[in-house]
Amino acid sequence: MLAQASDNNGLMIALGVIFVINAVALLVFVLFRQSEAGGIGAAFGGGEGGGAFGTKGQAVVDKVITFMGATFIVLALVFNLLSTGGTRTNTDDLNQTPTETTQDGGE
Repeated sequence: MLAQASDNNGLMIALGVIFVINAVALLVFVLFRQSEAGGIGAAFGGGEGGGAFGTKGQAVVDKVITFMGATFIVLALVFNLLSTGGTRTNTDDLNQTPTETTQDGGE
């Protein structure tokens, strides 16, 4: 797949790095988000104080998680379009059964 987009190698590498950084940061923010039961944020001293980011900071963290989640989806779609060259696969050919051709002996 990546070999098809040889003219976009620099863009693909940059997009891949941004995608991985976004995924790791999203994972970290989701793990430290204060949940109703405490979550992993309580393990690091969050407790009743609103989590690792404070009470007012939790609303900001929720907005950051929403933005990063949307960015993750958009980057995944763009990465897919660039890696495939924007072409669609025709699935009609996959559903057809091969037909045998018969040759008449000269009649």
